[in-house]
Amino acid sequence: MEAISVAAPQWRISTCRTAAARAALAAGADVLHLDFGGAHRGRMLDHPAELAAAWAITQDLPVPVLAVNHVNDIGLALDSGRANPAALDVLWRALDCAHRLGAEVLHVPGFRRSLPKDDAVRSGTAEVLRMLGDWVSRMGMVVAYESPLSGRDALTVAGDVGNPALRLVLDTGNLLDAGESPEDFADLVQAAGLLLPCLHIKEPQEATALRRGTVLDDLPALLRRTRASSLLVENDYRQQPALLREDIRRARAAAGSR
Repeated sequence: MEAISVAAPQWRISTCRTAAARAALAAGADVLHLDFGGAHRGRMLDHPAELAAAWAITQDLPVPVLAVNHVNDIGLALDSGRANPAALDVLWRALDCAHRLGAEVLHVPGFRRSLPKDDAVRSGTAEVLRMLGDWVSRMGMVVAYESPLSGRDALTVAGDVGNPALRLVLDTGNLLDAGESPEDFADLVQAAGLLLPCLHIKEPQEATALRRGTVLDDLPALLRRTRASSLLVENDYRQQPALLREDIRRARAAAGSR
């Protein structure tokens, strides 16, 4: 059985990608997930100096995933139920950067302005993911979609997309905050063959009856339900560098005991 890699999230460490990479290396991360930037998330990655700095990071630490969290500020869909052209523009630019960096996954979240709260937003989101799936498949990549939807509802969106380049992201904290079970999500989406093999592990923002102990306490059992090859620890490390090291240590221990 291959060892499960443990990843650190740049956007939860620092808006400076180089500083985040240094912190991730010091904390013992195997890989780093980068963010495209935008708004309060730092300079966009397609600025030549930023892309050059990101390329330098890849020489020391693998970067298999580029996240485009800025679409949460823009909105993937219009109220009319169609794809938002502004979001498509950002995603295309991000995809070009991801390809240049040798990333394998473009991560697209669906929260805040991109929250799939009704049929119109879900329809527009599916249109975006369908177009993006066509783009990434030509580059040998996949697009990973994350939202607070249940496994059943997420699979409905995936069915509307109908593109084999799409994978669905399991994020423990976001599912628990939405009142959903990460275990149920894992079972349904894994059975459909659409679960991204990188699980996002973080604590929920609110206490929930679905949770006993911490998500890291429950991680070995969750891993036994999946074919995960990587874990992204995703608590807030911006003011807590020691927590990053501890989360990486605990995630690696859980992966070894699955």
